[in-house]
Order: sequence, then structure tokens, then C-alpha cells
Amino acid sequence: MSVAEKLPAEKLPVPVLEYPHWRVTFRPTTYDENRVATLSNCLDTVSKNQVRLRGWDFPYLPPRRDEMGYGARYIAGWSRFGGHVEYWRFYQSTQFLYLGAVREVAESGWADKLRQQQHFLNKPDVSSVPGFLSITNFVYTVTEIFEFAARLSQASVYVEPLEVSIRLSGIRGFTLAADPNWMWVYAYAASEPEIAYRCTFPPAELIATAADTAVKCAIWFFERFGWLNPDVSGIRAEQQKLLSGTW
Repeated sequence: MSVAEKLPAEKLPVPVLEYPHWRVTFRPTTYDENRVATLSNCLDTVSKNQVRLRGWDFPYLPPRRDEMGYGARYIAGWSRFGGHVEYWRFYQSTQFLYLGAVREVAESGWADKLRQQQHFLNKPDVSSVPGFLSITNFVYTVTEIFEFAARLSQASVYVEPLEVSIRLSGIRGFTLAADPNWMWVYAYAASEPEIAYRCTFPPAELIATAADTAVKCAIWFFERFGWLNPDVSGIRAEQQKLLSGTW
């Protein structure tokens, strides 16, 4: 049984689903609804294993009580601050659900900035592009996702193979946005409204290879935008900036 695969039935406290958005789930291969004994333990687990690499935690643990929720077998947190429109749940079963608006859309002015920065040799009409996804922010985001999974595994929250699912929804026509110093021949755009990645990893593998796994995941997504020969060294260099704190 996968409770994290289901969208919450009630109306969410933040309008994350109104945006193009990320949906991330972690699901151990066997289901035990009481793997974590209490909701207090759930909160402690999230707090101790948050990823803090760039000024906004993944997942973000709100300091305000009115931005936290408590269900029968889960805790939830949400935020609507700047471009951070997010909602997450961590269940006693150790399943994890994260919904996050694409920041390049939700953050005021970012979309226009990316639109102005893009330069393509074949000169497509960027005014018709519905949105952009920063390659750098993409790499940072998937790195944080896999680092969180690795930290939970390191803490023995996951002791069996873990299914990681990452889905981007509402992104048909969205185009990858490169560093403004880059000159691309083509605009790489999503032809489908949703792109979904899913894979299962032994915990030891996640712990040992979280950064490399994130790069492979980013490349998998970039190919679905039509970028079939991604600059792997450039992607790794961007990731290293995040991991070393020099972003």
C-alpha cells in the first residue's frame, strides 16, 4: 500500500497544484504503517535529516505551528514564501511525499529574467515559450532530493530497497534554460505535460552514490527535453558548487 502515491483528498493549505510542480515520493518496498512509533519521532526524523545546502531546507520545516499539520499517521508542513510554494508529508510508514511549485514560475520575475537570458543560434521565438527550467536549479533540486533520501538511509530509517519517484507536471513546452554565457543551437523543450522518473535503490547504494545518482537522474530528465548529449562535466561542476557551498 502506498499512501504517498495518493494526492491528499482535502484541499491543500497552499496552492502548489495550481503551478507546474514537482512531486517526489519515497516508498520502502514493504509497507508497515507503524515503522516510526510516534508522530513526535516523525518530526524528529525530518528535523535531523533535513538538507541545508542553499538557504532553504529540503524539506522545509516551518517554525510556525499554523504551517504544520498532523494526521492519523503522518506529519505535514507547508510554506508560501517568495517562490517557495510547497507541501510535504512524512508518514509513520516512512513514506514521504513532497509537492513543490516550479520556482522558476512561482518566484516573481524569475521567468522573465530567464526568457531574456536565452540565446539560441536557430533563433526560436522565446516569447511563445510557456516557461523555463533553469538547468542549475534543476541539478540543485534533484541533488537535494537524493541527499535527503541518503540521509534517511544513513539514519537507518530505510533498511530495505527504497523506491524514489520524481515527477514534473504541467510542463509541456517548458524549455531548459542555460547559463546566460552559453550559446545553444536549439531550444530543448518538453513535448509532454508530465515527465516521471522512478527507480529503486538499496539504501547502501543511496548512501554511497547520492551525488552521482542525482546527476544520472538530471541527465535522464534532460534527455526527455531532447537534450540527448548533456554536458555531464558541466552538470557535475554545477552540482559541486552546491555541495561545496560556493553556488
